[in-house]
Amino acid sequence: MYTGWTIFCPDPETAIECKRLAERGGDEIVLDVVEHVWDAALAHLSSGGFTAAVLTDEVSAAEWVQAASIAKSKTSRLVVALMGSESATAHIASDLGIVVLRELRPLLCALRLLPLSSTPWNASIRDLPKIDQKRFEAVVTRGGADRWRHVDEGLIEYCPANSAVSTVIGESVDVGPALEALRAAKQVAHPPMPSVQGVERQSVLDVILGPPRALSDPASKAALAPYDIPVPIEELCASPSRASSEAARIGFPVRIALASPDLRVWQHPDLVVDRVDNAARVRDVYRQIMNLARTRAPHARLLGVTVRAATLARALLWLHMRPLPDSAALVQIGFADPHGAAAGDATETVLPITHERLEQVLKRLRGSSLVLPSETSARRETVSALGDVLMRLAAFIHDWRDEIEAVHIEPLALLISGDVELREACVQVSDAFERSLEHSSSERTSPEQRVPRPAKAAS
Repeated sequence: MYTGWTIFCPDPETAIECKRLAERGGDEIVLDVVEHVWDAALAHLSSGGFTAAVLTDEVSAAEWVQAASIAKSKTSRLVVALMGSESATAHIASDLGIVVLRELRPLLCALRLLPLSSTPWNASIRDLPKIDQKRFEAVVTRGGADRWRHVDEGLIEYCPANSAVSTVIGESVDVGPALEALRAAKQVAHPPMPSVQGVERQSVLDVILGPPRALSDPASKAALAPYDIPVPIEELCASPSRASSEAARIGFPVRIALASPDLRVWQHPDLVVDRVDNAARVRDVYRQIMNLARTRAPHARLLGVTVRAATLARALLWLHMRPLPDSAALVQIGFADPHGAAAGDATETVLPITHERLEQVLKRLRGSSLVLPSETSARRETVSALGDVLMRLAAFIHDWRDEIEAVHIEPLALLISGDVELREACVQVSDAFERSLEHSSSERTSPEQRVPRPAKAAS
Protein backbone atom coordinates (compact mmCIF):
# COMPACT_ATOMS: atom_id res chain seq x y z
CA MET A 1 0.00 0.00 0.00
CA TYR A 2 1.44 3.37 -1.03
CA THR A 3 0.37 5.16 2.13
CA GLY A 4 0.86 8.89 1.63
CA TRP A 5 2.79 8.56 -1.66
CA THR A 6 2.05 10.65 -4.76
CA ILE A 7 3.62 9.83 -8.15
CA PHE A 8 4.10 12.75 -10.55
CA CYS A 9 4.10 11.82 -14.25
CA PRO A 10 5.01 13.87 -17.35
CA ASP A 11 2.16 12.60 -19.56
CA PRO A 12 -1.12 10.63 -19.40
CA GLU A 13 0.41 7.53 -21.04
CA THR A 14 2.96 7.17 -18.24
CA ALA A 15 0.27 7.69 -15.62
CA ILE A 16 -1.92 5.00 -17.22
CA GLU A 17 0.96 2.51 -17.19
CA CYS A 18 1.72 3.32 -13.54
CA LYS A 19 -1.90 2.80 -12.61
CA ARG A 20 -2.09 -0.52 -14.48
CA LEU A 21 1.06 -1.85 -12.81
CA ALA A 22 -0.10 -0.70 -9.39
CA GLU A 23 -3.54 -2.29 -9.76
CA ARG A 24 -1.89 -5.57 -10.69
CA GLY A 25 -0.16 -5.50 -7.32
CA GLY A 26 -3.36 -4.53 -5.52
CA ASP A 27 -2.08 -1.07 -4.56
CA GLU A 28 -3.98 2.14 -4.24
CA ILE A 29 -2.03 4.89 -5.97
CA VAL A 30 -2.26 8.67 -6.21
CA LEU A 31 -1.17 9.98 -9.62
CA ASP A 32 -0.68 13.54 -10.80
CA VAL A 33 0.03 14.42 -14.43
CA VAL A 34 1.88 17.75 -14.61
CA GLU A 35 3.89 19.61 -17.23
CA HIS A 36 6.83 20.42 -14.95
CA VAL A 37 7.34 17.23 -12.97
CA TRP A 38 10.41 18.33 -11.02
CA ASP A 39 8.85 21.57 -9.77
CA ALA A 40 5.64 19.80 -8.78
CA ALA A 41 7.57 17.06 -6.99
CA LEU A 42 9.61 19.60 -4.98
CA ALA A 43 6.46 21.51 -4.06
CA HIS A 44 4.84 18.31 -2.81
CA LEU A 45 8.03 17.35 -0.98
CA SER A 46 8.09 20.79 0.69
CA SER A 47 4.60 20.12 2.07
CA GLY A 48 5.92 17.00 3.80
CA GLY A 49 4.44 14.50 1.35
CA PHE A 50 6.17 11.28 0.35
CA THR A 51 7.01 11.92 -3.27
CA ALA A 52 7.80 9.86 -6.36
CA ALA A 53 8.52 11.34 -9.78
CA VAL A 54 8.99 10.03 -13.32
CA LEU A 55 11.56 12.28 -14.99
CA THR A 56 12.60 12.53 -18.62
CA ASP A 57 14.95 15.53 -18.27
CA GLU A 58 18.44 15.67 -16.76
CA VAL A 59 18.68 16.90 -13.16
CA SER A 60 21.69 18.96 -12.10
CA ALA A 61 23.76 18.37 -8.97
CA ALA A 62 22.46 21.61 -7.47
CA GLU A 63 18.86 20.45 -7.97
CA TRP A 64 19.58 17.12 -6.27
CA VAL A 65 21.10 19.01 -3.32
CA GLN A 66 18.00 21.19 -3.10
CA ALA A 67 15.68 18.16 -3.14
CA ALA A 68 17.72 16.32 -0.50
CA SER A 69 17.72 19.39 1.72
CA ILE A 70 13.93 19.66 1.49
CA ALA A 71 13.43 15.95 2.18
CA LYS A 72 15.71 16.14 5.23
CA SER A 73 13.96 19.20 6.66
CA LYS A 74 10.52 17.60 6.18
CA THR A 75 11.60 14.07 7.27
CA SER A 76 10.26 12.73 3.99
CA ARG A 77 11.60 10.66 1.07
CA LEU A 78 11.96 11.16 -2.65
CA VAL A 79 11.95 8.27 -5.14
CA VAL A 80 12.71 8.98 -8.79
CA ALA A 81 12.54 7.03 -12.04
CA LEU A 82 14.93 8.50 -14.61
CA MET A 83 13.48 7.39 -17.92
CA GLY A 84 15.62 7.40 -21.03
CA SER A 85 19.38 7.81 -21.19
CA GLU A 86 21.82 7.24 -18.35
CA SER A 87 21.96 10.23 -15.99
CA ALA A 88 25.39 11.65 -15.23
CA THR A 89 24.23 12.83 -11.79
CA ALA A 90 22.33 9.75 -10.59
CA HIS A 91 25.14 8.72 -8.23
CA ILE A 92 24.98 12.14 -6.59
CA ALA A 93 21.27 11.66 -5.89
CA SER A 94 21.94 8.26 -4.29
CA ASP A 95 24.73 9.74 -2.15
CA LEU A 96 22.22 12.31 -0.88
CA GLY A 97 19.66 9.64 0.10
CA ILE A 98 17.39 9.91 -2.95
CA VAL A 99 16.28 6.57 -4.41
CA VAL A 100 16.97 6.55 -8.16
CA LEU A 101 15.67 3.90 -10.59
CA ARG A 102 15.44 3.44 -14.35
CA GLU A 103 11.97 2.01 -14.96
CA LEU A 104 8.43 2.13 -13.60
CA ARG A 105 8.28 -1.47 -12.32
CA PRO A 106 11.34 -1.13 -10.04
CA LEU A 107 9.97 2.26 -8.91
CA LEU A 108 6.76 0.61 -7.69
CA CYS A 109 8.75 -2.17 -6.03
CA ALA A 110 10.82 0.42 -4.15
CA LEU A 111 7.65 2.15 -2.93
CA ARG A 112 6.36 -1.17 -1.60
CA LEU A 113 9.65 -1.87 0.18
CA LEU A 114 10.27 1.48 1.83
CA PRO A 115 7.60 1.17 4.58
CA LEU A 116 8.56 -2.44 5.42
CA SER A 117 12.20 -2.46 6.47
CA SER A 118 15.23 -0.20 6.45
CA THR A 119 17.50 -3.03 5.29
CA PRO A 120 15.55 -5.36 2.95
CA TRP A 121 18.80 -6.17 1.11
CA ASN A 122 19.89 -8.16 4.18
CA ALA A 123 17.03 -10.69 3.96
CA SER A 124 17.78 -14.35 3.25
CA ILE A 125 17.31 -15.61 -0.33
CA ARG A 126 17.64 -19.35 0.43
CA ASP A 127 13.89 -19.94 -0.20
CA LEU A 128 14.05 -18.49 -3.72
CA PRO A 129 14.52 -20.56 -6.88
CA LYS A 130 18.11 -20.89 -8.09
CA ILE A 131 17.62 -18.44 -10.95
CA ASP A 132 16.30 -15.77 -8.57
CA GLN A 133 19.13 -16.40 -6.13
CA LYS A 134 21.57 -15.70 -8.97
CA ARG A 135 19.75 -12.45 -9.72
CA PHE A 136 19.99 -11.36 -6.09
CA GLU A 137 23.57 -12.41 -5.37
CA ALA A 138 25.02 -9.05 -6.41
CA VAL A 139 22.39 -7.13 -4.43
CA VAL A 140 21.88 -8.96 -1.13
CA THR A 141 24.74 -8.42 1.31
CA ARG A 142 24.06 -11.26 3.71
CA GLY A 143 21.33 -13.58 4.97
CA GLY A 144 19.31 -12.14 7.86
CA ALA A 145 16.29 -13.22 9.86
CA ASP A 146 13.91 -11.77 7.26
CA ARG A 147 13.55 -13.74 4.03
CA TRP A 148 12.40 -13.61 0.46
CA ARG A 149 9.93 -16.23 -0.81
CA HIS A 150 8.59 -17.18 -4.23
CA VAL A 151 4.82 -17.01 -4.89
CA ASP A 152 2.67 -17.62 -7.95
CA GLU A 153 3.10 -16.02 -11.39
CA GLY A 154 6.81 -15.29 -10.93
CA LEU A 155 6.25 -12.87 -8.05
CA ILE A 156 8.28 -12.82 -4.82
CA GLU A 157 7.25 -11.63 -1.38
CA TYR A 158 9.06 -10.16 1.58
CA CYS A 159 8.59 -12.00 4.89
CA PRO A 160 9.69 -10.05 8.00
CA ALA A 161 10.85 -12.23 10.89
CA ASN A 162 8.93 -10.20 13.46
CA SER A 163 5.62 -10.30 11.59
CA ALA A 164 3.27 -12.97 10.26
CA VAL A 165 2.21 -10.71 7.39
CA SER A 166 4.09 -11.02 4.11
CA THR A 167 4.01 -8.46 1.31
CA VAL A 168 4.19 -9.22 -2.39
CA ILE A 169 6.78 -6.88 -3.90
CA GLY A 170 6.98 -7.85 -7.57
CA GLU A 171 8.97 -9.94 -10.02
CA SER A 172 12.59 -10.68 -9.12
CA VAL A 173 13.90 -8.88 -12.23
CA ASP A 174 12.29 -5.68 -10.87
CA VAL A 175 12.88 -6.23 -7.15
CA GLY A 176 16.64 -6.60 -7.71
CA PRO A 177 17.12 -3.06 -9.12
CA ALA A 178 14.82 -1.68 -6.42
CA LEU A 179 16.93 -3.27 -3.68
CA GLU A 180 20.12 -2.01 -5.29
CA ALA A 181 18.75 1.55 -5.44
CA LEU A 182 17.54 1.41 -1.83
CA ARG A 183 20.92 0.16 -0.64
CA ALA A 184 22.76 2.84 -2.64
CA ALA A 185 20.55 5.51 -1.08
CA LYS A 186 20.87 4.10 2.42
CA GLN A 187 20.49 7.15 4.61
CA VAL A 188 23.50 7.89 6.74
CA ALA A 189 24.17 10.90 8.90
CA HIS A 190 25.17 13.82 6.70
CA PRO A 191 27.85 15.80 8.54
CA PRO A 192 27.75 19.59 8.55
CA MET A 193 30.13 21.54 6.37
CA PRO A 194 33.50 21.38 8.18
CA SER A 195 35.39 24.43 9.36
CA VAL A 196 39.13 24.78 9.91
CA GLN A 197 40.09 26.60 13.08
CA GLY A 198 42.75 29.31 13.17
CA VAL A 199 42.58 30.31 9.49
CA GLU A 200 43.96 33.81 8.93
CA ARG A 201 41.48 35.14 6.40
CA GLN A 202 43.68 38.07 5.50
CA SER A 203 46.47 35.76 4.36
CA VAL A 204 44.04 34.07 1.95
CA LEU A 205 42.55 37.39 0.84
CA ASP A 206 46.00 38.77 0.05
CA VAL A 207 46.46 35.97 -2.49
CA ILE A 208 43.04 35.81 -4.15
CA LEU A 209 42.20 39.54 -4.18
CA GLY A 210 41.96 40.78 -7.74
CA PRO A 211 40.20 40.25 -11.06
CA PRO A 212 38.83 36.92 -12.29
CA ARG A 213 41.79 34.65 -13.05
CA ALA A 214 43.34 31.24 -12.59
CA LEU A 215 46.05 31.37 -9.93
CA SER A 216 49.42 29.75 -10.57
CA ASP A 217 50.35 26.61 -8.67
CA PRO A 218 52.47 28.49 -6.06
CA ALA A 219 49.75 31.13 -5.55
CA SER A 220 47.03 28.46 -5.32
CA LYS A 221 48.98 26.58 -2.68
CA ALA A 222 49.57 29.83 -0.79
CA ALA A 223 45.79 30.40 -0.71
CA LEU A 224 45.19 26.82 0.49
CA ALA A 225 48.06 26.79 3.01
CA PRO A 226 46.05 28.22 5.97
CA TYR A 227 43.75 25.17 5.68
CA ASP A 228 46.66 22.78 6.38
CA ILE A 229 46.27 20.81 3.16
CA PRO A 230 49.33 18.54 2.78
CA VAL A 231 51.78 19.72 0.12
CA PRO A 232 55.32 18.47 -0.61
CA ILE A 233 58.44 20.29 0.53
CA GLU A 234 59.12 22.60 -2.39
CA GLU A 235 60.59 25.95 -3.41
CA LEU A 236 59.83 28.33 -6.26
CA CYS A 237 63.09 29.10 -8.08
CA ALA A 238 63.65 31.79 -10.69
CA SER A 239 67.19 30.84 -11.73
CA PRO A 240 69.21 27.68 -12.43
CA SER A 241 71.60 28.35 -9.54
CA ARG A 242 68.74 28.84 -7.08
CA ALA A 243 67.10 25.64 -8.28
CA SER A 244 70.39 23.77 -7.82
CA SER A 245 70.95 25.03 -4.29
CA GLU A 246 67.36 24.32 -3.21
CA ALA A 247 67.55 20.82 -4.64
CA ALA A 248 70.68 20.15 -2.58
CA ARG A 249 68.94 21.49 0.53
CA ILE A 250 65.79 19.39 -0.02
CA GLY A 251 67.78 16.28 -0.92
CA PHE A 252 68.14 14.36 -4.16
CA PRO A 253 66.34 13.05 -6.10
CA VAL A 254 63.96 15.95 -6.79
CA ARG A 255 61.05 16.73 -9.09
CA ILE A 256 61.26 19.90 -11.20
CA ALA A 257 58.11 21.41 -12.72
CA LEU A 258 57.31 24.65 -14.55
CA ALA A 259 55.50 27.30 -12.51
CA SER A 260 53.16 29.33 -14.70
CA PRO A 261 49.52 30.45 -14.52
CA ASP A 262 49.27 29.97 -18.29
CA LEU A 263 50.90 26.55 -18.82
CA ARG A 264 49.56 23.86 -16.48
CA VAL A 265 51.74 20.83 -15.99
CA TRP A 266 48.77 18.44 -16.20
CA GLN A 267 48.17 19.75 -19.72
CA HIS A 268 51.89 19.79 -20.56
CA PRO A 269 53.48 16.76 -18.85
CA ASP A 270 56.75 17.31 -20.71
CA LEU A 271 57.29 20.43 -18.57
CA VAL A 272 57.91 18.18 -15.56
CA VAL A 273 61.03 16.10 -14.95
CA ASP A 274 61.04 13.61 -12.09
CA ARG A 275 63.87 12.09 -10.05
CA VAL A 276 66.66 14.53 -10.99
CA ASP A 277 69.62 13.28 -8.96
CA ASN A 278 72.43 15.89 -9.07
CA ALA A 279 73.02 19.65 -9.09
CA ALA A 280 74.37 19.86 -12.65
CA ARG A 281 71.36 17.98 -13.96
CA VAL A 282 69.05 20.38 -12.06
CA ARG A 283 70.54 23.37 -13.86
CA ASP A 284 70.25 21.67 -17.24
CA VAL A 285 66.63 20.67 -16.61
CA TYR A 286 65.78 24.22 -15.52
CA ARG A 287 67.06 25.66 -18.80
CA GLN A 288 65.38 22.95 -20.88
CA ILE A 289 61.98 23.48 -19.25
CA MET A 290 62.12 27.26 -19.57
CA ASN A 291 63.23 27.13 -23.21
CA LEU A 292 60.53 24.64 -24.10
CA ALA A 293 57.88 26.76 -22.35
CA ARG A 294 58.98 29.94 -24.17
CA THR A 295 58.93 28.14 -27.52
CA ARG A 296 55.47 26.68 -26.87
CA ALA A 297 53.86 29.87 -25.57
CA PRO A 298 55.97 33.00 -26.21
CA HIS A 299 53.58 35.26 -24.31
CA ALA A 300 53.01 32.97 -21.32
CA ARG A 301 53.90 34.21 -17.85
CA LEU A 302 56.77 32.08 -16.56
CA LEU A 303 57.50 32.31 -12.83
CA GLY A 304 60.34 29.79 -12.88
CA VAL A 305 60.23 26.21 -11.63
CA THR A 306 59.25 24.48 -8.44
CA VAL A 307 61.76 22.08 -6.93
CA ARG A 308 60.36 19.47 -4.58
CA ALA A 309 61.19 16.12 -3.04
CA ALA A 310 60.57 13.17 -5.36
CA THR A 311 58.05 11.00 -3.52
CA LEU A 312 56.70 7.67 -4.76
CA ALA A 313 52.95 7.34 -5.31
CA ARG A 314 50.83 4.23 -5.72
CA ALA A 315 48.03 6.21 -7.39
CA LEU A 316 47.52 9.68 -8.88
CA LEU A 317 44.09 11.32 -8.75
CA TRP A 318 42.63 14.56 -10.01
CA LEU A 319 40.00 16.55 -8.10
CA HIS A 320 37.70 19.28 -9.34
CA MET A 321 35.59 21.05 -6.72
CA ARG A 322 33.07 23.87 -6.95
CA PRO A 323 30.48 25.33 -4.56
CA LEU A 324 26.82 24.32 -4.61
CA PRO A 325 23.80 25.87 -2.86
CA ASP A 326 22.80 24.88 0.68
CA SER A 327 26.39 24.91 2.01
CA ALA A 328 27.47 22.03 -0.23
CA ALA A 329 30.29 21.42 -2.68
CA LEU A 330 30.47 19.21 -5.76
CA VAL A 331 33.67 17.17 -6.12
CA GLN A 332 34.68 15.15 -9.16
CA ILE A 333 37.36 12.49 -8.66
CA GLY A 334 39.28 10.62 -11.35
CA PHE A 335 42.61 9.02 -12.17
CA ALA A 336 45.34 11.41 -13.35
CA ASP A 337 47.64 8.76 -14.83
CA PRO A 338 47.54 8.40 -18.65
CA HIS A 339 45.60 5.11 -18.62
CA GLY A 340 42.99 6.32 -16.14
CA ALA A 341 42.58 9.63 -17.96
CA ALA A 342 42.19 7.88 -21.33
CA ALA A 343 39.57 5.55 -19.86
CA GLY A 344 37.64 8.43 -18.33
CA ASP A 345 37.65 6.61 -14.98
CA ALA A 346 35.96 9.17 -12.74
CA THR A 347 33.04 9.70 -10.40
CA GLU A 348 31.52 12.55 -8.40
CA THR A 349 29.65 13.25 -5.19
CA VAL A 350 28.53 16.08 -2.92
CA LEU A 351 30.45 17.17 0.17
CA PRO A 352 30.40 17.07 3.16
CA ILE A 353 30.37 13.30 3.36
CA THR A 354 31.10 10.59 5.93
CA HIS A 355 34.09 8.29 5.56
CA GLU A 356 31.68 5.37 5.14
CA ARG A 357 29.99 7.00 2.17
CA LEU A 358 33.32 8.19 0.73
CA GLU A 359 34.55 4.61 0.59
CA GLN A 360 31.43 3.66 -1.39
CA VAL A 361 32.05 6.58 -3.76
CA LEU A 362 35.65 5.47 -4.38
CA LYS A 363 34.46 1.93 -5.11
CA ARG A 364 32.59 3.31 -8.11
CA LEU A 365 35.97 3.91 -9.80
CA ARG A 366 36.89 1.02 -12.05
CA GLY A 367 40.45 1.24 -10.74
CA SER A 368 39.33 1.45 -7.11
CA SER A 369 41.72 -1.36 -6.12
CA LEU A 370 44.59 1.07 -6.80
CA VAL A 371 43.12 3.53 -4.30
CA LEU A 372 41.64 1.21 -1.66
CA PRO A 373 44.06 -1.40 -0.26
CA SER A 374 42.65 -4.86 0.41
CA GLU A 375 43.77 -4.78 4.05
CA THR A 376 41.03 -3.26 6.22
CA SER A 377 43.26 -1.07 8.39
CA ALA A 378 45.20 0.30 5.40
CA ARG A 379 41.95 0.96 3.54
CA ARG A 380 40.56 2.91 6.50
CA GLU A 381 43.74 4.97 6.75
CA THR A 382 43.57 5.82 3.04
CA VAL A 383 39.91 6.81 3.22
CA SER A 384 40.60 8.88 6.34
CA ALA A 385 43.58 10.69 4.76
CA LEU A 386 41.75 11.36 1.49
CA GLY A 387 38.59 12.36 3.36
CA ASP A 388 40.53 14.85 5.47
CA VAL A 389 41.93 16.55 2.35
CA LEU A 390 38.46 16.67 0.75
CA MET A 391 36.90 18.17 3.86
CA ARG A 392 39.61 20.85 4.11
CA LEU A 393 39.14 21.73 0.44
CA ALA A 394 35.37 21.84 1.00
CA ALA A 395 35.89 24.18 3.97
CA PHE A 396 37.99 26.46 1.75
CA ILE A 397 35.35 26.43 -1.00
CA HIS A 398 32.60 27.11 1.54
CA ASP A 399 34.42 29.97 3.30
CA TRP A 400 35.15 31.69 -0.02
CA ARG A 401 32.16 30.58 -2.11
CA ASP A 402 31.52 34.15 -3.33
CA GLU A 403 35.15 34.68 -4.36
CA ILE A 404 36.14 31.24 -5.66
CA GLU A 405 34.59 29.52 -8.68
CA ALA A 406 36.47 26.23 -8.47
CA VAL A 407 39.58 24.42 -7.26
CA HIS A 408 41.40 21.98 -9.54
CA ILE A 409 43.95 19.55 -8.10
CA GLU A 410 46.05 17.42 -10.46
CA PRO A 411 47.59 15.31 -9.30
CA LEU A 412 46.70 14.43 -5.75
CA ALA A 413 49.20 11.68 -4.95
CA LEU A 414 48.39 8.70 -2.72
CA LEU A 415 51.87 7.87 -1.47
CA ILE A 416 53.35 4.46 -0.77
CA SER A 417 53.65 5.53 2.89
CA GLY A 418 49.87 5.98 3.11
CA ASP A 419 49.99 9.78 3.18
CA VAL A 420 48.31 12.11 0.70
CA GLU A 421 50.15 14.89 -1.15
CA LEU A 422 48.77 17.75 -3.23
CA ARG A 423 51.27 18.21 -6.05
CA GLU A 424 49.66 20.73 -8.41
CA ALA A 425 46.76 23.11 -7.70
CA CYS A 426 44.77 25.77 -9.53
CA VAL A 427 42.34 28.09 -7.73
CA GLN A 428 39.89 29.86 -10.06
CA VAL A 429 38.98 33.33 -8.73
CA SER A 430 35.55 34.71 -9.65
CA ASP A 431 34.55 38.30 -10.46
CA ALA A 432 33.31 38.91 -6.89
CA PHE A 433 35.90 41.62 -6.22
CA GLU A 434 35.04 43.49 -9.41
CA ARG A 435 31.34 43.33 -8.56
CA SER A 436 32.11 44.61 -5.05
CA LEU A 437 34.03 47.59 -6.47
CA GLU A 438 31.23 48.38 -8.91
CA HIS A 439 28.69 48.22 -6.09
CA SER A 440 30.78 50.50 -3.85
CA SER A 441 31.27 52.97 -6.69
CA SER A 442 27.55 52.97 -7.40
CA GLU A 443 26.73 53.68 -3.75
CA ARG A 444 29.19 56.60 -3.58
CA THR A 445 27.72 58.22 -6.71
CA SER A 446 24.48 60.15 -6.24
CA PRO A 447 21.63 59.46 -8.69
CA GLU A 448 22.09 62.96 -10.23
CA GLN A 449 25.77 62.24 -10.93
CA ARG A 450 25.24 58.92 -12.59
CA VAL A 451 25.47 59.04 -16.36
CA PRO A 452 23.34 56.40 -18.08
CA ARG A 453 25.19 54.08 -20.41
CA PRO A 454 24.21 54.29 -24.09
CA ALA A 455 22.13 51.38 -25.29
CA LYS A 456 23.91 48.78 -27.36
CA ALA A 457 23.14 48.79 -31.03
CA ALA A 458 21.24 45.79 -32.26
CA SER A 459 23.51 43.29 -34.00
